[in-house]
Amino acid sequence: RYWLIHIVTIPCIFVTGLLFVKTGLPYKLFGTPRSDQYFTTLRQQIPLINDRFQVTQELDYLTEGL
Repeated sequence: RYWLIHIVTIPCIFVTGLLFVKTGLPYKLFGTPRSDQYFTTLRQQIPLINDRFQVTQELDYLTEGL
Protein backbone atom coordinates (compact mmCIF):
# COMPACT_ATOMS: atom_id res chain seq x y z
CA ARG A 1 0.00 0.00 0.00
CA TYR A 2 2.98 2.33 0.50
CA TRP A 3 4.01 2.11 -3.12
CA LEU A 4 0.72 3.82 -4.04
CA ILE A 5 1.75 6.81 -1.94
CA HIS A 6 5.23 6.87 -3.47
CA ILE A 7 3.90 6.71 -7.03
CA VAL A 8 2.35 10.13 -6.41
CA THR A 9 4.85 11.80 -4.07
CA ILE A 10 8.15 11.01 -5.81
CA PRO A 11 7.11 12.43 -9.22
CA CYS A 12 5.57 15.46 -7.48
CA ILE A 13 8.82 16.18 -5.65
CA PHE A 14 10.77 15.78 -8.90
CA VAL A 15 8.46 18.10 -10.86
CA THR A 16 8.45 20.67 -8.05
CA GLY A 17 12.26 20.71 -7.92
CA LEU A 18 12.48 20.95 -11.69
CA LEU A 19 10.12 23.92 -11.80
CA PHE A 20 11.93 25.54 -8.87
CA VAL A 21 15.24 25.45 -10.73
CA LYS A 22 13.89 26.19 -14.24
CA THR A 23 12.07 29.36 -13.17
CA GLY A 24 15.22 30.81 -11.63
CA LEU A 25 13.64 31.15 -8.22
CA PRO A 26 16.75 29.96 -6.31
CA TYR A 27 18.74 32.82 -7.82
CA LYS A 28 16.20 35.31 -6.51
CA LEU A 29 15.81 33.66 -3.10
CA PHE A 30 19.48 33.22 -2.29
CA GLY A 31 20.80 36.24 -4.19
CA THR A 32 23.33 34.30 -6.23
CA PRO A 33 24.28 35.47 -9.71
CA ARG A 34 23.07 33.43 -12.63
CA SER A 35 25.61 31.35 -14.50
CA ASP A 36 25.92 33.93 -17.28
CA GLN A 37 26.63 36.72 -14.77
CA TYR A 38 29.75 35.28 -13.13
CA PHE A 39 32.04 36.59 -15.87
CA THR A 40 31.29 40.01 -17.32
CA THR A 41 33.11 41.87 -20.07
CA LEU A 42 34.89 43.97 -17.45
CA ARG A 43 35.80 41.12 -15.10
CA GLN A 44 37.19 37.87 -16.50
CA GLN A 45 38.73 36.43 -13.33
CA ILE A 46 36.96 34.14 -10.87
CA PRO A 47 35.05 36.13 -8.22
CA LEU A 48 36.59 34.70 -5.04
CA ILE A 49 36.73 36.17 -1.56
CA ASN A 50 40.36 36.19 -0.39
CA ASP A 51 40.36 38.03 2.92
CA ARG A 52 37.64 37.20 5.42
CA PHE A 53 38.17 40.40 7.39
CA GLN A 54 37.49 42.66 4.40
CA VAL A 55 34.57 40.75 2.91
CA THR A 56 32.32 43.77 2.45
CA GLN A 57 34.92 45.68 0.44
CA GLU A 58 35.65 42.65 -1.74
CA LEU A 59 31.95 42.00 -2.33
CA ASP A 60 31.42 45.62 -3.30
CA TYR A 61 34.33 45.38 -5.74
CA LEU A 62 33.18 42.06 -7.22
CA THR A 63 29.54 43.08 -7.64
CA GLU A 64 29.97 46.64 -8.89
CA GLY A 65 29.40 45.68 -12.53
CA LEU A 66 26.25 43.62 -11.94
